[in-house]
Amino acid sequence: MSEHKLIHVARISAATPSPHYLFLKQIGDYHYVWVSLNADGHEIETSVWGATIEEAIRLAYRYWKLKNFSPVNCGFLYTLPERDEHGVNALFYQMVESYLSLSGIFFDKEKGHNCIVHHASQEARQIMKNYLT
Repeated sequence: MSEHKLIHVARISAATPSPHYLFLKQIGDYHYVWVSLNADGHEIETSVWGATIEEAIRLAYRYWKLKNFSPVNCGFLYTLPERDEHGVNALFYQMVESYLSLSGIFFDKEKGHNCIVHHASQEARQIMKNYLT
């Protein structure tokens, strides 16, 4: 994959039995774009992008609505020290940072807090393993 920061991963239904993955990449400040991989493994930018992560995800839901757009379950993000929170859905990069940390704790620059991610799906952990190799 390219040198751009991978933010999140989602799947859409495709004609093949295996899921087709889309990758949200940070291309620049205020520019988050969804990319797809072609048969050769090269990235192809889609026309779906946003100025923020939230906007890019919201627009992806709308654009791929008929293809069952679904973000991969990357677990739940908790800020530390853990208060009586229920956690929020973690993004892929947050899951990776937490799971690669020896204690699971990492400093999220976006949130300005120490955080930890719990309960990432097996699918997300397999994508992480493939991404890191």
